[in-house]
Amino acid sequence: MVKIPEETIEKIRSSVNILDIVGQHVQLKKAGKNFFGLCPFHEERTPSFSVNEEKQIFHCFSCGRGGNVFTFLMELEGLSFTEAVQAVGKAGGMQLPDELVQAQQPSAREQQLRPLFSVHEAATRFYHHILVNTKAGAPAREYLKKRQISAEMIETFQLGFAPSERVLQPFFKEQQTDYQTLRKTGLFIENQAGELTDRFVNRLMFPIRNPQGAPIGFSGRLLQQNEQQPKYLNSPETELFNKRKVIYNLDLAKPAVRKTQRLILFEGFMDVISAYQAEVFNGVASMGTSLTEEQIYEFKKVTSQICVCYDGDQPGQKATNRAIDLLTQQDSFEVNVIQMPNGVDPDEFRRTAGPKRFREVISKAQEPALKFKLNFLKTQFNLNNDVDKLNYVNQVLQQIANTKPGVTQDVYLKELSADVDLPFDSLRKQLGNLPDQSRKNHSSKLHNQHSQQAPQLAERHYSRIENAERHLLMAMFYNSSVWDQVVANPNFNFIHDQYQQLYLFAQEYFRTHARYQSAEFSDFVQEPKLQAVLAELEIDNDEQLDNEEAATDCVKMITESAPLVSKINQLRQEFDSAGQIGDELQQLKLASELIRLHRQLDQLRTSND
Repeated sequence: MVKIPEETIEKIRSSVNILDIVGQHVQLKKAGKNFFGLCPFHEERTPSFSVNEEKQIFHCFSCGRGGNVFTFLMELEGLSFTEAVQAVGKAGGMQLPDELVQAQQPSAREQQLRPLFSVHEAATRFYHHILVNTKAGAPAREYLKKRQISAEMIETFQLGFAPSERVLQPFFKEQQTDYQTLRKTGLFIENQAGELTDRFVNRLMFPIRNPQGAPIGFSGRLLQQNEQQPKYLNSPETELFNKRKVIYNLDLAKPAVRKTQRLILFEGFMDVISAYQAEVFNGVASMGTSLTEEQIYEFKKVTSQICVCYDGDQPGQKATNRAIDLLTQQDSFEVNVIQMPNGVDPDEFRRTAGPKRFREVISKAQEPALKFKLNFLKTQFNLNNDVDKLNYVNQVLQQIANTKPGVTQDVYLKELSADVDLPFDSLRKQLGNLPDQSRKNHSSKLHNQHSQQAPQLAERHYSRIENAERHLLMAMFYNSSVWDQVVANPNFNFIHDQYQQLYLFAQEYFRTHARYQSAEFSDFVQEPKLQAVLAELEIDNDEQLDNEEAATDCVKMITESAPLVSKINQLRQEFDSAGQIGDELQQLKLASELIRLHRQLDQLRTSND
């Protein structure tokens, strides 16, 4: 396999800022020298994921992952190193030569998934061709024309059509596509004889893309209502497609979400496309009106402001109310609601009022989630009935209790007073008499919001000796005098394996590099565990050794401690072995020796203070 030249790798890495790449997946906020956000590699409520712009590295203090921009994409998207270099190069406007790309060995995961991606890509092009260029696609073209969807949008979203004649399976048969691959795509239905037939028939096809823009599934819409079939038919669960995690159009919406600092959640695919045509680019849709925890967690990575813009009919209003409940439970978002005038759905309003008026409503017609909930609750009760009125008042007060005390509560209490014709002071008194839990909810919400803003770094406790190793290693990397001082001692070794391995890698690195750069050295190391250790050292490296005398003290502590630490580790193993065979006398003897050695080690640490 041909190796990518190091200078090419460095040029590509230098063509981007790691903040720009990470920022496409994580909402980052600056705290001190670093930027923090929710880790994309595991679920968490408080930020422990850190990026250092100066050093171009990242590290999660919770799960321990770390490295440079290439490592980030490899970990996040399961890419090989070459694929990560290609992705970063594309972002930075650079491209690897074709001969280098073709000579690289793909990762095992990439080899497994590549055929599935290829089939979905081919199916997308095939369905799109049928829609745009064939007689069979005429009904779908006419339908889109009535919905006033432009040719540009058809192209942007690669809309397609699956005709009544089942043509996809014969198409792939002609291409001699592997049978087992086709079975795994979810695009076909398999009968008892193992024969495959098209899953999607006579449907307008919406390709579903992953966050990187690759098609991973489809949703097909009937052009004419049929009570025997669902209006929308989605791909089944596959290795690529997980309905609970998928967010429609997130790949195209992310740049606009980052720019506007808000995300608009629509009810359907057509609303998203219609909004995009009206130059509202930050719209997405879930796969159905019921949001999942996985989708909400994806939202957290890109924004803290969400506007729910569902249909104005009764099912749409109920879906809006459910979405608000789910989003506000997370205590992570500022949630607002956008309602189209006269209760029409967003797509219909864009068609009747025009794109300019649509943009105005999207921009200005927002109301807080609480105001929507109070209006929604009003529709659920008969306020002319005393029992309903009391239930309505109680539910509204519980909602108001979750807001910040003061002006906001007074505004909603006055509205409630007018709605139910009860004195403002009586309602305020009743609000104050609510069970403590309602007020605790608001206090807890404020605490959670503060926790999400402030990075929560896991406390890491290292022995005095290990701290000396960590400080010395960083000093060696950044101070050539300290490096020369340590390498002049041929018998010096770090006690802990990870630091010794980094030291050995660094010796090779400095044979060809005159100056240390953390992101570059991370690529040189290549081993993920060591890259994570290096990233943690760099992020944690606030107190560098600034003179050779301090380095000498660290070397002395490490050198004098090493034999004792080695002996202690050996005796611990012998102690465990003696316990396994029930040799209590040997254990007693070893315990006495361990105590003596620990005392010596403590004395040595004290003498080096």
